[in-house]
This record gives sequence, C-alpha cells and structure tokens, in this order.
Amino acid sequence: MAFFPLANTSKATGYCTLHNYSPNNWEPVQECQKLVWAMYSDGKNWITKNLGQLGIGESKTYYYNDIYQGAEKIDQPLILLQFRKTPLAKRLSILPDHEFIYNKVPEWRATVGFSLNQGQTSYQGEINPFPPKASLLTFHPFIQYNGTNNYFLFLNAERAPQFREEFIEIYEANSKKFIDKVQVKSNSCNMFALDKYNFSSDQLPVFLCRSMAGIPFGLGVSKNDEMLSLEHTHPPASFAVHGERFKVQGEIKRQWLTMLKP
Repeated sequence: MAFFPLANTSKATGYCTLHNYSPNNWEPVQECQKLVWAMYSDGKNWITKNLGQLGIGESKTYYYNDIYQGAEKIDQPLILLQFRKTPLAKRLSILPDHEFIYNKVPEWRATVGFSLNQGQTSYQGEINPFPPKASLLTFHPFIQYNGTNNYFLFLNAERAPQFREEFIEIYEANSKKFIDKVQVKSNSCNMFALDKYNFSSDQLPVFLCRSMAGIPFGLGVSKNDEMLSLEHTHPPASFAVHGERFKVQGEIKRQWLTMLKP
C-alpha cells in the first residue's frame, strides 16, 4: 500500500474514501491516527496538501474539486492520497515512500469512484508508481449498448513529477486490425470516448501502450446522466492461475506486441 488514487474527468467528478482500519483480522498492525496528505503534479514538482488526520476506525471521503482547482480539461492530473506519520514539504521532486508496514493479503485499499448527479460508481483499489519503462496490454469487453456512452480511462502515476506523453494504440483482437491511436499523459487521469469506433458486440477491443503502464477502466454513463458504471480490466497475469504469473504476462505481452502493428 503506497497511494490511493483520486481521479477526475470532464464527465464525472472523482472522489476517494479512505478507511483507517485493517482489511483483515489477522494482520498485526499498530492502530493509530494517520495524517492524510494529497499530492499532484504540476509538471515540475509534486504539489502537496495536508488534509488533516483520520482517526482509528474512521472513514472519510475526499473530493477532487476540493483539492485541485485547475483548469477544466479532459486530461487532469491524478491526485495521490497517502497515509503519513510525518509532514511533507510543499513541493517534492519525487514521490515519497510510505511510512507504514503492511502485508498484501489483501491490499489496504480505498473506495475510489465517480459521481454524476445522483449516480455513483466505485471500486476498491490502490496505486503504486509505475516504472517509466513499462507497457500496457488490456482487452476491453465491457462496451455497453442501448442508451450508454462509453469511455476508456487510463490512470498513470510515476515517481517523477514530469508529464510525458505517449500513445495508446487501439486494435480489434480477432482481425488484429489497427483502429486508432490516442495520446495519453503520465501522472494523469486520461479519458477518451469509445463509441465513435463502432465496436460491435462480438468484437473485442485491444488497447496497447508500448512505453507507459497504467490502470485501465471502462466508464459507462447513461445518456440521461442518471447512471454510471465502472469496470476495471485486468492485466495478462490474471489469466494465469499457477506458476510464475509475471513470466506468463511477459510472454503474452511479447506475442501481442509483435502481432499488433499500426
């Protein structure tokens, strides 16, 4: 557990609910109040903000627009929330390590979500900084039809605060046909519409970024803006049950990166 993401889009407002209690009943952790700090990049530094304390057993919801008041745009800097023992400087040149020791069965997670009018959608998650030399391969079967606008979200965080731009390539899995490429930015919540590609219900979209990793989601918004859905697509390692899962992931990625060409 290093950070909890707080994302935002031009379509739905982001929130994140932190929980100051163990996700299991066997983990030997010391219960204590925790400082909550927010961090987001301005392209040169990590800007930090003290959000106060969270008591033992407490939960609290933090809203994106209460922390970041930048210009309204599609790609918005990803806010990272962290439990701290000690305060942070106002600006950082690199993301700080976490100060608490936890095991990972299961991970300490927050409720990360979006709201629009009276609708909400969320997932239980956390985020660790991705290495700059990494890639994304995901398959997205979650496109909805009949009254829904579909979007692809890509959340990236890296230890360095600088923004860098790469491309996500879009393909159709069966034919390996190249569809499009979309620019994405590091340390941000990137969003782009999917409906313009007219994928049918029997087609499987593939999203590939050769030089940036991140967390991919499908966001569905009803056309009357009353309902939301959020689906987290899984990395290739999730396809393996036994053995060395990340070696399997590396081989799956190698094969698809070789097959898919713009």
